[in-house]
Amino acid sequence: MTVRNWRVTLKPWADKRLWFVQARRGGRVIWGIVYDADDPDSVALARRAIATLRSAGADCSALPVVLPGSPGAPGA
Repeated sequence: MTVRNWRVTLKPWADKRLWFVQARRGGRVIWGIVYDADDPDSVALARRAIATLRSAGADCSALPVVLPGSPGAPGA
């Protein structure tokens, strides 16, 4: 699977507790995961998924340095 032309972004989902990490190519969402910022296991899963995409070459430059719900995130 080639991810070099994927752009990964983060959007609020329903409220500020749920977040949607999405990968887009050509204007279409081709991969996504919703995580709960109040659930440490859910945040850890999202962080691992993003790390995998980043290491595979996806463009993750639009993501914040610290994901909502992670230690050190604003409001955490």
